[in-house]
Amino acid sequence: AKGLFFGGGGERGMTAALVQGILNRYLQKYLKNVKTEQAALWGGELVFKNVELRLDVLQEELGLPIVFTRGFVQELKVYLPLANLLRENIRITLSNIEVISQTPTQWDTAKQSPAKSPSGDDGVGPKAPTPTKGGSARTMATPGEGEQEGQQGWVRTMLQKITSNISVEINNVVIKYITEQYTSSFSWRSLSVTPTNGTWVPAFAEPEGPHRACYKVVALKDATWCLDANDSHGRVACFEPPLFNRENVALRLLLR
Repeated sequence: AKGLFFGGGGERGMTAALVQGILNRYLQKYLKNVKTEQAALWGGELVFKNVELRLDVLQEELGLPIVFTRGFVQELKVYLPLANLLRENIRITLSNIEVISQTPTQWDTAKQSPAKSPSGDDGVGPKAPTPTKGGSARTMATPGEGEQEGQQGWVRTMLQKITSNISVEINNVVIKYITEQYTSSFSWRSLSVTPTNGTWVPAFAEPEGPHRACYKVVALKDATWCLDANDSHGRVACFEPPLFNRENVALRLLLR
């Protein structure tokens, strides 16, 4: 698939190309009909309007006993500091999202049942290399292999630094779960995930220690949960008071 193209040579061009690959992979995995080469790129900011979530991927990733029937994002912005990717956060902002799910029907359950492999695969992984006459399986090192591994290690470290410092903000979200008897609605005004340093101050930080620890603060604002009864036509006839209304939650995460 075609994707974004960030010009430039040397370290900057290589870094931008690698980030391009990551963005293309994830955007096209979770968003339907996103043509990244047609996106507007102004001042390092990608803007996508009126896109749909890939419900089949969402279903498979979450693995919940529900069926997603609608997933819509009105606006997605990705800020790319192309000249400073190793020192400044990539910022992803999603706004005005609606996700609707329901209890699975008998037909939905049948579609989700795992099918047996036609090849009769018994789940056994690939066989180990056959030992040589000397006793153990060996591979011959090719010229330049050590240099190549060193370069790959540098690339992994650089990408880990960039991706661990991505900040995400998800605004104005409504998630509904509908059954025959009830409609459950969960919404919030803002959900942010902000990378920090070891003292929990927002920063572009290097992963720390042998476990490459990353620190993040998660803030949820104006979260509301409603549970309302449906009438015989499947509609909410009377709205009940929220189970909780406009609550705020803050978490600190240490990721290793």
